[in-house]
Amino acid sequence: MAVVGINGFGRIGRMCFRACLEKNVEVNLINDPYITTDYMIYLFKYDSTHGFFPKPIICENGCIVINDKKIVTSQEKNPSKIRWKENNVTYVIEATGVFTTLEKASLHNDGGAKKVIITAPSIDAPMYVYGVNHKCYDPKKGNVVSAASCTTNCAAPIVKIMNDNFEVIEAMISSVHAVTATQKTVDGPINKLWRDGRGALQNIIPTSTGAAKSLAKIIPSLKDKISAIAFRVPIFNVSLCDMTFRINKPTTYDEIKAVMKNESEGELKDVLGYTEEDCVSSDFNHTIYSCVFDAKAGIPQTSTFIKIIAWYDNEYGYAHRIVDLIVYMYDVDSGKISPVESVTEEEILRHHVIIEDARKWTESDELVQELTAHTPRAYVGYITVFCPSNDTASVVIVVTCGDDMSKIGINGFGRIGRLVLRASIDREGQVVAINDPFIGLDYMVYMFKYDSTHGKFKGEVKAENGCLVVNGNKIAVYNERDPKNIPWAKSGTEYVVESTGVFTTIEKANAHLEGGAKRVVITAPSADAPMFVVGVNLDAYESSNKIVSNASCTTNCLAPLAKVIHDNFEIVEGLMTTVHAITATQKTVDAPSAKLWRDGRGAAQNIIPASTGAAKAVTKVIPALTGKLTGMAFRVPVHNVSVVDLTVRLGKSASYDEIKAKVKAAAEGPLKGIIGYTEDEVVSSDFIGDSHSSIFDAKAGIQLNNNFVKLIAWYDNEYGYSCRVIDLIKFMQTKDN
Repeated sequence: MAVVGINGFGRIGRMCFRACLEKNVEVNLINDPYITTDYMIYLFKYDSTHGFFPKPIICENGCIVINDKKIVTSQEKNPSKIRWKENNVTYVIEATGVFTTLEKASLHNDGGAKKVIITAPSIDAPMYVYGVNHKCYDPKKGNVVSAASCTTNCAAPIVKIMNDNFEVIEAMISSVHAVTATQKTVDGPINKLWRDGRGALQNIIPTSTGAAKSLAKIIPSLKDKISAIAFRVPIFNVSLCDMTFRINKPTTYDEIKAVMKNESEGELKDVLGYTEEDCVSSDFNHTIYSCVFDAKAGIPQTSTFIKIIAWYDNEYGYAHRIVDLIVYMYDVDSGKISPVESVTEEEILRHHVIIEDARKWTESDELVQELTAHTPRAYVGYITVFCPSNDTASVVIVVTCGDDMSKIGINGFGRIGRLVLRASIDREGQVVAINDPFIGLDYMVYMFKYDSTHGKFKGEVKAENGCLVVNGNKIAVYNERDPKNIPWAKSGTEYVVESTGVFTTIEKANAHLEGGAKRVVITAPSADAPMFVVGVNLDAYESSNKIVSNASCTTNCLAPLAKVIHDNFEIVEGLMTTVHAITATQKTVDAPSAKLWRDGRGAAQNIIPASTGAAKAVTKVIPALTGKLTGMAFRVPVHNVSVVDLTVRLGKSASYDEIKAKVKAAAEGPLKGIIGYTEDEVVSSDFIGDSHSSIFDAKAGIQLNNNFVKLIAWYDNEYGYSCRVIDLIKFMQTKDN
């Protein structure tokens, strides 16, 4: 029987101890130079994530005692001085995160250990993932191995199954990862990447991950075919892998589900889980699986371009795989089973050449500068007009002076309604009426004045003679439930911002016209109203359009970026994920949901997969992308600012620097004010109050090859979107008048 020692009693060390106890693997010694024995017991007994340890555990003569079994403890800093041999330890779990190379980890051998298992990726130690390549373990190849990372342990089984059955051409992976012990609770200094020093509980934080490189070591045929990034989000355990595959063998999503289910019930039982339930992250807390395939969350774009979702307990599930690996190594080392010779997989080269018509657009910076120089106190928007008949595009300059702004009414004074009012003030709009049947005037003043996300309103706001007065401007207030009863004409309202989320069809929104309004802008996707995204398709607007949709915040982020990429490099196919801030309709704790069950789960505790029509909506504003783009969402516990993760295959080869250059040129030219561009080490909270639709993060994106890239763009899903509502109305005014 293997006898185990643990070096480092942090999160993984303690979880490995639990896994050893559950699997009846003997632990004889635990070493941690910074934790005394009684504190070890306290930390092990009480766990905020995995709960109270149910068995009696005491301190006796410097040892931990569980069920009459004594475990020696020590506090040595130098691994060579730890008394492994004296305590009959043969397998050491190296869980400090410090001794991760062959040279450093071999110090444990000096202390008498026979084998060392590093609980992290290693630059030079052989790497094994239980259930994938653990049978390649060869005791003759040294005494130190790596169990890779928790993310690699999640991704590897899925990737192997996809490659074995459908032949992976290329893949992109995003890990939406729980916080870890090394992150900061509030902004603080850090030795490595600046982003990593930002407050973990307040932000979505993009970061690098070595999971893709590890996968190439574990499955050699996938070398140079996979790349990966990670987003750290404010939950305390359970992460997921969002994997976008391009495969050589066409298939259906049902066929993929069948293969995954078969593997989970067969050879990969206890390694790969399978669910068709409406699950969220907390449902996998304390799961022993390396990964759980979520059959309901994945989406196919085509028969060869597919997104797959898998969950993993990044602490407990990973710890179980480490112990499983040790048990297997012991069986090989002791001669119970023979090692299996590793076979080098044959590399198959493929060349996919897709030639389709492409259209380009050019910038007219000089024209923009000339006109903006002569328009003081005016709003200037830049709209690229798509010209299919030639290789150029014209730039339409929209100039609308604040004094001539049409009168706006707002129906629904929730998050978007209030932010539209703020945006109208910032952008010289003119709101003359607000209707909300559920909010009294005094409460309107309070809610507009104080905002937990965007801060206290800096101007004057008060109630006076039944009106809301903002910076001296009187706004009529109504409390009608039926839109046709709202007296828009009485206040002179011409454009109604429909922000209740209820009246989202032409038939329902038409009731506002009965009340005297001239136009309605729906602040949500609509099943039948024409959809417009500023900076993308405003040229299609006609004054005969009485009711229009401003699409969604996610579509407003995705569409400008997709347009720049498609116009310059041709999107052949794409899959999008938005890691989205919580919204007002979500639940603070688990509660019933009228629609999808997952949506009723506690917003502050979970990563929650959700559907989104954002990618499909892009095809309505960019028809050339029809059938080429789809997507999904994950709701995470940040209160504002979301991020689009767009994986695309390009028809025209381009380096990442070339892509950056084109996006930057658009951000400084025809899409100025719509697309932002940054090369700073930014996180989600840095974009609160940002008025752009989409901010391209040049440092966060990754490229697998010149035709397969993952692009990252941030957006303030409240304020940035609200600014576009006002911009759309201003543009409509120029056409309508």
